[in-house]
Amino acid sequence: MQKLLLATFHTWLFRILCLTTLTVTFQNCASSGFGTQGLLYEKQRISLMETGSFATKEGFSCAKSYLGLISFGDASVEEAQKQGNLKEITSIELETYNFLGIYAKLCTVTKGN
Repeated sequence: MQKLLLATFHTWLFRILCLTTLTVTFQNCASSGFGTQGLLYEKQRISLMETGSFATKEGFSCAKSYLGLISFGDASVEEAQKQGNLKEITSIELETYNFLGIYAKLCTVTKGN
């Protein structure tokens, strides 16, 4: 019985060690590169510019990355302005999302009129 418990403990210890090693190894493979970065999970909104004026519209533009190997999208302010049909920008924010360095997304959010 004691050998079985010891073998089970070693199996779980090995799994935790492998998961920790993989997480540390791939933590920044797919990363937004902005703000604080979580080892396992990250989701935040960062304000870059604010005029204080009232906004009636909002536009988004996003770029995505998988394992830091494949990346696509247009997260530019110009694209977000075009998507929201904005003539005047009153604020610019960045939204970031990262899950285990496997998938990351960076979105630019523009608000205005």
